[in-house]
Amino acid sequence: MTNLRSRLMLIVGLLMASAFALFPRTVVERVKRGDAFVLDTVRKVPIKLGLDLQGGMHLAMEVDESKGAVANKGEALDRALKVVRTRIDEFGVSEPVVQKEGDDRIIVELPGIDDRQRAQDVVQKSAFLQFQITDKTQALEKALPRLDGILKGQGAALAALVPGAAAAPAAPASPLSGLFAKDTGKKSADSTKKDSTKKDTSNAALTGGTQGGPLSKLLANGQIPGEFFVKAADVATVQRYLEMPEIANALPPGKTLRWGNDSTSLGTESYRSLYVVDTRPIITGEFLTDAKPNSVPVEGTVVEFTLNNEGGRKFKAETAKHIRDYMAIVLDDKVMGRPPIIQSAIGSRGQITMGNRDLQSAQDLALVLRAGALPVPLKIVETREIGASLGADSIRAGATAGVIAVLMIVGIMVGYYRFSGALAVAALMIYIVYTMAVLAGFSAVLTLPGVAGMVLSLGIAVDANVLIFERIREELDRGKTVRLAIDEGFNHAISAIVDTSAVTILTAAVLYQYGTGPVRGFAVTLIAGIVASVFTAIFVTRTFYLLWLDRSAGTAQTLSI
Repeated sequence: MTNLRSRLMLIVGLLMASAFALFPRTVVERVKRGDAFVLDTVRKVPIKLGLDLQGGMHLAMEVDESKGAVANKGEALDRALKVVRTRIDEFGVSEPVVQKEGDDRIIVELPGIDDRQRAQDVVQKSAFLQFQITDKTQALEKALPRLDGILKGQGAALAALVPGAAAAPAAPASPLSGLFAKDTGKKSADSTKKDSTKKDTSNAALTGGTQGGPLSKLLANGQIPGEFFVKAADVATVQRYLEMPEIANALPPGKTLRWGNDSTSLGTESYRSLYVVDTRPIITGEFLTDAKPNSVPVEGTVVEFTLNNEGGRKFKAETAKHIRDYMAIVLDDKVMGRPPIIQSAIGSRGQITMGNRDLQSAQDLALVLRAGALPVPLKIVETREIGASLGADSIRAGATAGVIAVLMIVGIMVGYYRFSGALAVAALMIYIVYTMAVLAGFSAVLTLPGVAGMVLSLGIAVDANVLIFERIREELDRGKTVRLAIDEGFNHAISAIVDTSAVTILTAAVLYQYGTGPVRGFAVTLIAGIVASVFTAIFVTRTFYLLWLDRSAGTAQTLSI
């Protein structure tokens, strides 16, 4: 009786654990409300569905050669594939498909994702990180008369490039005092503690250029070295000027212009920052080992990063040479936030201020930084959303197949094996609960092939019971008692059940290792189903027999089988 009680407690305990694993949970997800995506709480059963059951997004990417030819495109695409796969794995998507198609294309399929822009940003962002010192020699201010002269000399060509640019120079921009009352410098940290940056309380006015040239009149001086501001309406014009070959060749040598990633508002006007930085970075993101999003009271949303030992030593040595200078943190050629002032040598830790971006943006930035920079730029050549109608059809078809399979199994087992078949059906119901709990507990993904794998494992579960029941019949025909026949039936059938199940699990493991997407979903559900079927066939069904034998003790026992 003690052994029977222990068996029943184990079965009930596993059922309770399964119920807990399958109980609907309230989770925070990024959901679509109208035309916008917001973070909201939803209540759902913790079983993840694959692309074919819930829909999602399909992306096709190729190497972008618009800015220059790529020497070995195939090799570059292979390296880019590894980076994209790492990003998608950290993106949190269940059973994504990331694979190479032909020699020039990467295919990405993301189940359950309908935020197209966010998905594109994560897989397409170059994530090339640089730390560059802002210019303190007023190199651009000194070069502005020459640049204005070049633009004025363009005449008709300039007018065609920027309509109205060749008109008479406008009056200098009005003073814009107080756009920034103080420098919002970031906090940086060395390997042992964070070093707070002092705030620059300079109240210098932000004013437009005094020369009145085509370019200088559009630039307003900032409060830190190398900083300028451009009205949002003039950003496109300034960008066109800077892209002109004549202007690019006349820019100060050793200096590079970088736009800021955020806009700043003053009254009704919006301004975009423009920074002049040293072309040579003091360090790049190749030494970065970790990046995590965070939210702090002063700076708001930030991404805290960690460099490896080599990067930490190099960063500390370089920043020691630039005490009191301003350091721009440049990601994909855009300055993240306002450059902080370097108060002391910085070691292996620091942070990137995201400005007014939300925490989701910081999480995505940390994700791509951890995955590393793309070796070549990628362009998205095809975007396709897989609608919910396909998922609904697949779910209905899979559910119908599952119900038909279960009903046929129940009818055959009860009709052929009678009472013993009913015990097997009861164990089969427990098997289904265990299998679904395993899928939920290990965050496995249920795909349409996965549903097929589950139906197949139903047949395997019944097959194990058939082996046991047929062996019990043989023992009863030999004249053995019911209890002894049951014991002999289970003991002799176990080896065959374990052998066949082990071979099937090994086959499914190979499918999981070398397969992708739906194939892996099939393998996962098949493995989970086989493990649960072996347990229910050998342990649960035998426990039901023991319970029946215990209750019928003292009476003539005849087994309906």
